[in-house]
Amino acid sequence: MGTVSQRSPARRALLALILWAGFWVLGAGVIAALAWVPVAESLYAGGIGWAGVFSAAGALTVLWALRPRWSFRRRKEDIETLSQERFPALAALVEDVARQVGTRVPRKVYLADQATAFITIQRRWWGLRREAIVGVGFPLFALLSREELASVLAHEFGHHVGGDLALGPWVYRTRSAIASAVESLEDSAFFLDVPFRLYGQLFLRVSGAVSRQQELAADALAARTCGPEATARALHKVHLLAPLWGAYLGHDVIPIIEKGVRIPILEGFRSFLAEKTLRSEISQDVEEELRRPPSPWDSHPPFEERLHSLGHEGPREGAPLPLTELKAGGCLELLGGEASAEEVFYEQKTRGALVSLKWEELGEKIVLPEIARHLTGGALDPRRTPLGSLPELLREGDRLWDRVRPAGLSILSPEAKRQHARQVLVHWMAAVLVERGFEPELRPGMNLRVQREGHFVEPAAIVDWLVKGVWSEEQYRTWSNLIEQL
Repeated sequence: MGTVSQRSPARRALLALILWAGFWVLGAGVIAALAWVPVAESLYAGGIGWAGVFSAAGALTVLWALRPRWSFRRRKEDIETLSQERFPALAALVEDVARQVGTRVPRKVYLADQATAFITIQRRWWGLRREAIVGVGFPLFALLSREELASVLAHEFGHHVGGDLALGPWVYRTRSAIASAVESLEDSAFFLDVPFRLYGQLFLRVSGAVSRQQELAADALAARTCGPEATARALHKVHLLAPLWGAYLGHDVIPIIEKGVRIPILEGFRSFLAEKTLRSEISQDVEEELRRPPSPWDSHPPFEERLHSLGHEGPREGAPLPLTELKAGGCLELLGGEASAEEVFYEQKTRGALVSLKWEELGEKIVLPEIARHLTGGALDPRRTPLGSLPELLREGDRLWDRVRPAGLSILSPEAKRQHARQVLVHWMAAVLVERGFEPELRPGMNLRVQREGHFVEPAAIVDWLVKGVWSEEQYRTWSNLIEQL
């Protein structure tokens, strides 16, 4: 197993702190240089000209861009933790790993919604006392075995033991200050954002290198504590499954919860992973995340480098997803089992009463009624517009948008308008088929489809075939006539 140099991270950390100070020196220098122009004109030219006026305005602009930003985000003290009294098995695991690593047991453990974990410092008593708190992602309990989750905790504790939490807030605040300055100045005259943009690139490159070294050091500590095999397996699973979980949560779960509905999340994720072909927008998101090339600004080393530092090779191209633990329940017993774990998730991540539904009920009880509300009585009333009219509707092009556009001001691009209009046609087609006796079916990761007597139709696919020329208008009319005769 590889080792991580301790001198290099220390030097890089010192350089990052120097660059932090340098950013504020740069800001003060730019303000002073701009402010000196009107002063110099007043002293040596007998009055302030247009150059002095513009320079003074520039100095005030930069000064405003560098002002402190105060955050009023919800405090973690207001969020319920995974308490020792309610989850003794989890508390025992956290305590055991902290003891093996050689650090104090964190004061609080939080539940995150993404497939990740974190550790940070909570300041108490006006900053006089600092205590570590950790967060563990809800899907990690389903994706990882007990040993693998222990290695994730050991990795996070490694950041505390290595002193990374002392440098992290400085880096975060400086990145935020640079980003805020660039955002405030990018539309200003005389390219005032250029020096801060260039300095920001340098800072991100240096601080990213520091962060990557810290991640490798934390991986090494996790491997020493829980074994390189468990650490490598955890890295492998999270690397492959985290993008899928994020896409599933963002595209399928959150939109349903926002409608006031509670669905079985982990059951849906298992179904999501079992699908051979996911919706195009989901596949694109996952592919972009998995294929994203490394960047000098990344806070984490490439996945392959992390595995190599543990003495392991990366996964084979096309290797199957590691679903054994997910199907077996991972280590959900730490939260009292799957039902208890989902109860905790909904308690902490949602507000107000939710209606519990199964996935197979969503099409009939949620999706179709919503489509009907939007279309009934409008330009595309499914009770009055025949199924065979789809080609003519598509030929309308931009005029179709004027017929189906939602009320209010639109800021969509021409392409976004076309996409929205086509999505309305997908919904219209589904509603028309339901009027003809088809039943809706919505599965995680898939487009809405309808079925009748064993005949399945996916409206999104048919609209796409017509748009791309896979089906001719004549082929569509032949098919629609057959559907009408069912």
